[in-house]
Amino acid sequence: MPTPLVDREMPAAMTPAAMSLGRAGGRVLARPSTSLAPRILILGGGFAGVTAALELAKRCAGLLPVYITLVSNQNFFLFTPMLAEAATGAVETRHILYPIRPLCGRWGIEFGEMAVEAIDLERRRVTVRHHRAPLRQQVHYDKLVLALGATPNVSIAPGAAEHALTFKGVGDAFTIRNRVIELFEAAALTDDPWVRRRLLTFVVVGAGHAGTELMAAVEELTRGILVRHYPSVPPETVRLVLVGSQVLPQTATNLAAYTKEKLLERGIELETARAGSVTAEGLALQDGRFIPSSCVIWTAGNQVSPVVAALPLPKTRDGRLAVNGFFEVAGAPGVYALGDNAAQMDRHSNAPYVATAQVALRQGRALAAQLEAALTGRERKPFDFKLLGEMVPLSRHTAVADLSGLKLYGFPAWFMWKTIYMMKLPTWAARLRVVLDWTVELFFERDVSEVSVEAREERPS
Repeated sequence: MPTPLVDREMPAAMTPAAMSLGRAGGRVLARPSTSLAPRILILGGGFAGVTAALELAKRCAGLLPVYITLVSNQNFFLFTPMLAEAATGAVETRHILYPIRPLCGRWGIEFGEMAVEAIDLERRRVTVRHHRAPLRQQVHYDKLVLALGATPNVSIAPGAAEHALTFKGVGDAFTIRNRVIELFEAAALTDDPWVRRRLLTFVVVGAGHAGTELMAAVEELTRGILVRHYPSVPPETVRLVLVGSQVLPQTATNLAAYTKEKLLERGIELETARAGSVTAEGLALQDGRFIPSSCVIWTAGNQVSPVVAALPLPKTRDGRLAVNGFFEVAGAPGVYALGDNAAQMDRHSNAPYVATAQVALRQGRALAAQLEAALTGRERKPFDFKLLGEMVPLSRHTAVADLSGLKLYGFPAWFMWKTIYMMKLPTWAARLRVVLDWTVELFFERDVSEVSVEAREERPS
């Protein structure tokens, strides 16, 4: 008999309500195995994890006996390329989300909304926990796929974790938008020019793709939209600072130069000094200068999931797992890594693949093909993908794009970005919703409501 999928560990003392919740949580991933079919456990609900699960299920449907289990700490898939637009209201935030359960249910994939706490490589089991349940579960596997993504690396500068906003998840989009509107409201209530200046100084640390996109979007929201609704706030009071040694450092030189020129034309300050520390009053630079600000947003780098970082396996300097062309993790048979968790060499650049959506998508599909080949005894092919290019939206109907050597600027690049990423959304319903958002914005003003959810009073357990 195959090993049960779940072992339950019950805490020593539990209230009746907690026990009821615990029993419900303990059965989330308890579908019994009645055959010797291998169980493939995929950790992570991002581009790499969801793509690998769906592609493998399609390939094996009705042909190969295999159990596929997908575990993610959130029950939706986030389309991160449009996160900057969601953070500034260009698209409705919920329109760049798609629930994972309908995707999994359609192909018979078992799904659990759980956080991964630890991985036992020797016993081939993963400890997971649902935030609504008081117990932990032991999920057993035959093959394990690590696609847990990355988290913002706020440890680089003292105070960043406590005082800076991050830009990684859907909650960050809501928080940033609310903070920007809240600060405009506060600035409208003061006559002190110094206080107003600090309130309306927006700093983004990190001038890579994420930081540049976000700063351009914030500029459009603040100077292009919000200043019209706050007549008591002089437009020149709004200050925007992008901190980074170089704008788009991994982008073609002429595209980066065009981006820098456009940002400067819009009055965005480019600060090349390194960030020193973050306080409640603003950002301190390493050269001793200080930028007073009530809104510092951190996009300066990511770090791998703490669960992956804790594994006693070979890693690169940035913490990613060393994998071969078949996504196999060195020193861990039956374990594969994708996306942000994998340091896989790109033979075209002689460097590890960059952690982007286009790479994660292709890696997910390629891994599914390799797992199918392994299950059927066919020859596997190592992953080989040449990057298609890159696109960076700069808001205000402009962007930069490098598509396999074809370089575009301005409106053509912006239109290309809109078209390509709209088609990459997971369903036609999601594509239609986003297109409607873009169409409405062409004819009507963007919604500037501050939507905040008050924290509920904690009840004693």
